[in-house]
Amino acid sequence: MLVATVTVGVSLAGLTLALWRGVRTDIRAMEAGLRADIRAVEASLRAEDAELRADIRAVLADIDAKRLAHEALHAAEQRARAEERRELLAAIAAIGEGAP
Repeated sequence: MLVATVTVGVSLAGLTLALWRGVRTDIRAMEAGLRADIRAVEASLRAEDAELRADIRAVLADIDAKRLAHEALHAAEQRARAEERRELLAAIAAIGEGAP
């Protein structure tokens, strides 16, 4: 009876050890898989971040280009107004000189 009990106890201990090793191996495999998933997500986030930053730079460059175009148009309008004013003043002066 003692031999049977010891045999069953040793068998159960061996089975428990084998199961634990299997579980530990599964846990390590899951950890490795999770680490790989985390690295993939981080890489994806870095790529998205780089893409968004590039988009932001493009939008800012477009804003700057439009601002410069607006400033150039405004300056051209001011020059045209100044030229019109000079022409009007010259026409008025010419009329004034020709008046009796």
